[in-house]
Amino acid sequence: MPNPLVFFQIAVGNFPEARRFYEHVFDWTVSEDGSIDPRGPADFDIRGGFIQAKPGAPTSITPWFRVEDLWAAFERAQEAGGEVLVPIRQDHIGRHVCIVRAPDGLVMGIVQA
Repeated sequence: MPNPLVFFQIAVGNFPEARRFYEHVFDWTVSEDGSIDPRGPADFDIRGGFIQAKPGAPTSITPWFRVEDLWAAFERAQEAGGEVLVPIRQDHIGRHVCIVRAPDGLVMGIVQA
C-alpha cells in the first residue's frame, strides 16, 4: 500500500492512569517515555506512543502516515481542503513532518519516508 499508516499517538490527560489502563486491557508494554512496544511481527504491528495533552485540550488519537514526498502530500492536502495545523518542520530526530486537519475534522500527521 502506498503511503501507509506507520505510527499513532494518543494524547491523554493523565499518563500514569492511561498507562495502567492500556497495559491492563491490551497487555501493552508502555515505557516511561510513553513509547508503546507492539511486540508483534515487524511487518504488521505499527508503533505508537502517548503524549501529555495540553491542559484543557481533549484527549485524542492521531494517525501518522508515511509518504515519499512530504511537500507534494502537504500541497495535495491543502488543495483538497485540509487545514495546516503544523507546517512542515523537522522533528526531534531529524525527520520532516507536518500535521493537517482533513475537511471531516480528523487530525493526522504526515512524515517523509
